[in-house]
Amino acid sequence: MTSSAQQLSSHDSSSHDSSSVPSSCDVVVIGAGLAGLATARHLAISGLDVHVIEASDDIGGRVRTDSVDGLLLDRGFQLYNPSYEEGARILDLNLLNVRSFTAGVEVRINGRSHRLADPRHEPTWAVDSLLAPVGSWTSKLKFSRYAAKLALRNPPPDSVDQRTGAFLERTFGKELTSTVLRPFLAGVFLDENLDTSKRFFDVVLRSFVKGRPGLPEGGMQQIPRQLAAQLPAGSIHTNTRVVSLKSGQVVTDNGIVTCRAIVVATDAQVAHTLIPAVVAPESRAVTTWYHLADCDGSELTQGKSTIVVDGQRFSHGSIDSSRPLINTAVLTHAAPEYASDNRVLVSSSAVGIHDSVYSETLVRKHLEALYGVSTAGWTHVTTYPIADALPAMSAPHAITTPAHLGDGVYVAGDYRAVSSINGAFTSARRAAEALLSDLR
Repeated sequence: MTSSAQQLSSHDSSSHDSSSVPSSCDVVVIGAGLAGLATARHLAISGLDVHVIEASDDIGGRVRTDSVDGLLLDRGFQLYNPSYEEGARILDLNLLNVRSFTAGVEVRINGRSHRLADPRHEPTWAVDSLLAPVGSWTSKLKFSRYAAKLALRNPPPDSVDQRTGAFLERTFGKELTSTVLRPFLAGVFLDENLDTSKRFFDVVLRSFVKGRPGLPEGGMQQIPRQLAAQLPAGSIHTNTRVVSLKSGQVVTDNGIVTCRAIVVATDAQVAHTLIPAVVAPESRAVTTWYHLADCDGSELTQGKSTIVVDGQRFSHGSIDSSRPLINTAVLTHAAPEYASDNRVLVSSSAVGIHDSVYSETLVRKHLEALYGVSTAGWTHVTTYPIADALPAMSAPHAITTPAHLGDGVYVAGDYRAVSSINGAFTSARRAAEALLSDLR
């Protein structure tokens, strides 16, 4: 096995054209991530001649999967929620075949595991959820009622935004926040201080209550591949970098394209470079380690596909640096297809970039505490340090931003909505609708 993510590769470019771009078309979409591919799909269905230009060697943007030695390795721990409204419109969920995780979380405190879950999906966990030493039962019930209320209707964004951390502590108490909510949400937002917008928190919590996130059986990159398969052959151009753009023209290192409209669907930093008027939020970084466990899968989380968090990491007001992981999960409990020959594949993540040998040693020690088993014999498969894993959604955050920048240039990306797959799809629809309206 290798410890360098850069040595892994699984892309299949047979349906992509890395040769010279066309001299002209209706629309150029810059970026073949989820937002770019979804935008191109909307426009192609409407009859426009659309070409997608991608600088890297494959599609997917931040949603990529490497295949090596019978393992599926997503670049960073990611899940897909079938409850995403935008995704349901443009994806074949039956074909995606999402393998759901348990609708709950396992919290490790003082060497014991405590399971908390939505009783509708895991009724046998109800007693443990109430008795777990993670806050008063009144705080837990108050949080459950709040989550259930969000599931019933999509509330309008708060008129005045606030930090998620401050809202949680004030509303549900410091103990429940520090032992469960903050550890879990740190992995969702890649924000250990929970400076993230409470408006975004409401969107995320609603999606968790309405659906059970999981893994496509073929890896997360099946999502962009399914979108790409809906586009005309030869309309995606990989290994092609955009040098500059202006109204009606895109200059690439493979040629110049004249067009009626341009959609910039890159990450925020690249979009800002191409169009200085675009404001790029701070990027959240994450490092994900993959290990093959040498024990039977039933010894880890009782064989359940449950995300594990450390209930003591934030318990003293500050972050315990000896406990680097924000979450860990046995992927093969949810999706056995992620490892051949019945092997047990574990994914673990920490906020920030951790690329030293010592970091993996510290992670291995933390995993031993979280799972309650020896990890000395676990095989380190690879490490993915990802600098631009998520755009920050710090409060105050505007969930809706304009898609049309003027002069036939439009912009899409999850940072224009909320930093999630559904946010990327939402921004794509908005960009496509604005463009189509202007061309009519």
